[in-house]
Amino acid sequence: MLDYYRFKTVSDLFMKGKTEEARLELAELQRRYVALCDENTTFKMQIQEYEDILYLARNLILENGFYWLITGSVKQGPFCPHCYNSEGLLMRLMGAPEERCCPTCRQDFELPAAQQHSSPLAAAADGTVALAGTPVLESLRRKATVIPFRTL
Repeated sequence: MLDYYRFKTVSDLFMKGKTEEARLELAELQRRYVALCDENTTFKMQIQEYEDILYLARNLILENGFYWLITGSVKQGPFCPHCYNSEGLLMRLMGAPEERCCPTCRQDFELPAAQQHSSPLAAAADGTVALAGTPVLESLRRKATVIPFRTL
């Protein structure tokens, strides 16, 4: 911690004409100030990392073997389960829904078209299944929309 009374000590030393002692004290204060700034920057980076982890924990879902990220009203993905489970990377899968491929690990994922919407939420988000009579799923459908991914 920076001791503020030491600034008064530096001022008093300058007033008494003890400039060399004052400069040494001031240099020490400066060194401590820089160290505190570095520590503060480190703490800010750690807080941001923890906030990112918390955001993922709240918004990353596993559905039909693929990871999806819910951001606001948008459902992003699918992301490679292999890359996320082994490296913690969110890599968006490329290709048609039946033939998805990870650009990083080059693993292929095949999912028959009939199984693509085994989850009512996924089907609702795509708009392929009506959700009449299910108010909870209806509200989820309004909140999450699927961003289509690029085909190769």
